[in-house]
Amino acid sequence: MVTIISRSEWGAQPPKTTDFGPFSPWVGGIVIHHEGGGHKSVDPHSQCAALVRKIQDESMHHGLTQDIREWTGNGEPEYDDIPYNFLVCKHGSIYEGRGLNYRSGANGAESPGANSDYYAVMGLMGADDDVTPEMVAGIRTLCGWLQNEKGAGLRIVGHTDVRTVTHTDCPGKLYPYVKDGSFIQRGSGTGAGPDSDTLHIYSRAQWGARPAKDITPVAIGDRTGFTVHYSDGPTTQTLRSIQNYHMDSNGWSDIGYNFLVDTSGRIFEGRGWYLQGAHAYGANTTHIGVCFIGESGDATDIAMSAIRSMYEKACDMAGHVLTKTYHGMLPGNSTDCPGAQLRAWVQNGMPAQVRPIDWAGSGYTPPPTDSSGASGGGMTQVRSVSAQQQAVNGLGYSPALDVDGAWGPKTDAGVRWLQNKVGVTADGLWGPGTESAFKAFGGGSSGGGPMTSVRSIARQQQAVNDLGYSPALAVDGAWGPLTAAGVRWLQGKVGTNADGQWGPATESAYFAYIDDGAGLTVDGQFGTLTIMAVQRVCGSTPDGQWGPDSKRSLQHHLNVWGNAGLVEDGDPGPATYRALQTFLNASGAGLTVDGQWGPATISALQNALNQGRF
Repeated sequence: MVTIISRSEWGAQPPKTTDFGPFSPWVGGIVIHHEGGGHKSVDPHSQCAALVRKIQDESMHHGLTQDIREWTGNGEPEYDDIPYNFLVCKHGSIYEGRGLNYRSGANGAESPGANSDYYAVMGLMGADDDVTPEMVAGIRTLCGWLQNEKGAGLRIVGHTDVRTVTHTDCPGKLYPYVKDGSFIQRGSGTGAGPDSDTLHIYSRAQWGARPAKDITPVAIGDRTGFTVHYSDGPTTQTLRSIQNYHMDSNGWSDIGYNFLVDTSGRIFEGRGWYLQGAHAYGANTTHIGVCFIGESGDATDIAMSAIRSMYEKACDMAGHVLTKTYHGMLPGNSTDCPGAQLRAWVQNGMPAQVRPIDWAGSGYTPPPTDSSGASGGGMTQVRSVSAQQQAVNGLGYSPALDVDGAWGPKTDAGVRWLQNKVGVTADGLWGPGTESAFKAFGGGSSGGGPMTSVRSIARQQQAVNDLGYSPALAVDGAWGPLTAAGVRWLQGKVGTNADGQWGPATESAYFAYIDDGAGLTVDGQFGTLTIMAVQRVCGSTPDGQWGPDSKRSLQHHLNVWGNAGLVEDGDPGPATYRALQTFLNASGAGLTVDGQWGPATISALQNALNQGRF
């Protein structure tokens, strides 16, 4: 049982604004801090609430805590709230700071994702204070609760560990406890309590899945096999990124797997028990497909326990024994998936502890909504979330929205503001009525240019400038030869027809480029930047050198995502290039599949990389 002293109980000020930025603590975990500087802990315990109030007040109005000042300096703006998610005093009591579901403000920007991927927990002590057993126990209890019940990732690190440029001693005397595992609670990461062996399945709604475009029911009793996969990517991959790839790049109706498992043993519902998958050629109806999120060698004991437990549950539900298989074992599936570690494990009979499985309760914190608009509001049949955010900003909304493709309360408020401004029902749903009213209002049209049905000339000029056009265009809303040349330049850069007409195709390519793309010039030249972009996508070292390892990774990528059936020998020839051309054509490249490695194929590859579709 975890007791947390709420904000109202310790007398918190209301935040100036609430930070609804992306927050995905299941990717990372927890960062431990101290207050820094001399003696800060207080006695008796009745004074600890006042200390928390002082930290909030300093952060919001009178400068920053020493811990924060070390990496920001006093020139940074004051905080909108206390920057820590939780605080623990020397007596072991836990205080709610920003609390659950809100990104930290304390972990800094030197390490990518430090604030968005980690909770921030402060020990209420200074550099010269001694660590008390009660504080250690309180931090351990809090960390276990965050990991077991609130979706935090497995890493528990010190503030110094996410400071990759400058140095800090934070969390001071707490750091040895970070290093020796004193804050790790037994059972962490299973989604259950610290003394429970139960594994939990998180539903599509809980992880924020986009709705499927189409479904095909399959009776569970008709299943004959159980197939193990791996994502062949980092363990930090989110469910939504995998679903986006399957739906947007592969053109599938949904995420391909029936279920997915992460390193902490959490199980995520994909297509579920009763729908046809898209995980293995020829076996999508007959086999339940379960994917481990990670690469070969990343699978933990708890992850393998989760997969084995899902196998036993599948057999129970089917009413008969299912064949244990892995992706590359199935006929017609020439692939290394699920990697050497899991392949050997399946061949050895999938030995692992079988645990009870149950559906998770409401405690899991889902990821922020992506550009589909699913599970967080919005409507994207007419224009993407990014395009909605851009349109809101284009009409003068203040403060301007971040054009990040993530739906949240700020974007919802902005869309409602725009709807009021253009004279339609302010319901936050950008459908055809809003689109028509927006264009009629002037957001999508202004005279003088060849095409402004999607965005005004001024917004075309701004977009051209934002991508680095030089010399920059005057953003004056007037069409002329300079603007026409700039739009054609942008179209070439984002990989669409350079005709100077900013229509839906250009709009789509532009947002794909700024949201997910590699930022390549589409010139048909296989230069260093293009090579590095391919290496990043395919998982080899992005050094710009096109050697055997990089070529092998390309062949592997085509095998995994295109069922190409290539020999992964690092010596590509016509067969590899035909597979590449076929794969690119699935996204509309229109190449002749002739096995020739030339400018047309390279240009199509650059387009696909720019649009996040490779």
